[in-house]
Amino acid sequence: MTLEKVAEELGFTRKSLKILNRREVIQKVLTGEDMVFLSRLSRIWKDTEWIRENLRQIRSKARREKLVREVELTKPERYVLNRYLNAKGRLTREGVASEVFYYYGVPKNVAEKMVRKMRNRVYMAKSRRASRKPSEDCPMGQESA
Repeated sequence: MTLEKVAEELGFTRKSLKILNRREVIQKVLTGEDMVFLSRLSRIWKDTEWIRENLRQIRSKARREKLVREVELTKPERYVLNRYLNAKGRLTREGVASEVFYYYGVPKNVAEKMVRKMRNRVYMAKSRRASRKPSEDCPMGQESA
C-alpha cells in the first residue's frame, strides 16, 4: 500500500508519513509491521491530551509558544518571519523576497506578497509587546513586589 493511500485511510498527512519514512520509522513500501504501528499511532495522533503532554515536555516556554505560533506557516513563511525577527539591521522587502526565490524557488510576485504578510505580522507582534503594561507580563495579573 502506498503512503498516499495509508495517509487517506488512517487520517495522517502525506507529509507526516514522509517524515516518519525519512527518520526510518516506517519503510517506503509499507510492511505489515508498519501498518500495525501506523494503525495504533492513528488512535492517538490527533488526541489533544497526547499533544498537550508532548508539548509539555518542551521545557522552554518560548520554544513552545514559537512552535504553536508558527504551526500554520510554510517553510518559506517561517524563513521570512525569522529573518525579520532576528534582523540586526534594516531589511528590504525586495531583498528578502529574492532570498525566498533563491532558497525555495517561490516566484518573486508570490514571495513579495509573503514577505509583506510576514513583515506585518512581525511588526504587529513587536508593537503589541512594546505596548504591554508591566502587570500584563505577570501570571494571573499579579504584580510582583
